[in-house]
Amino acid sequence: MKTIAALKGADFLRACNRVRYAAQEMLSETNVLAIRKHMPALTEDMTEEQRKAAMEKQSKKNISDMLDRLLEEKPEETYKFLQAVIIHEEGEELDGIDLMCAAMELVTDPKVIDFLSRLTRLVLSNMAD
Repeated sequence: MKTIAALKGADFLRACNRVRYAAQEMLSETNVLAIRKHMPALTEDMTEEQRKAAMEKQSKKNISDMLDRLLEEKPEETYKFLQAVIIHEEGEELDGIDLMCAAMELVTDPKVIDFLSRLTRLVLSNMAD
């Protein structure tokens, strides 16, 4: 098993296109990005430090809620996306830990994060049309 990051040339480009479609489908079906817009209740009497603390707390909650949506509420949609970024040999079974290790390898690579961030912006711009 490997990720698309290991592919070269035209194979990599084809895989990127599959990821683009898989990302668009996953984002549409899970509506996970709407969660990141959830804001804490801020009041006028809060200090700057209290506002900052409330925003940080909300950010952590949003991340947790996004993971709940992707891994618990919509695992089939998330799995379909992972299948686009993880390449396995014909007949190879993807067990849970191998799948998560490959996914974690991807999301901790700064180049991959940059790619996925740009891909998300591209997908969102296409969804707005």
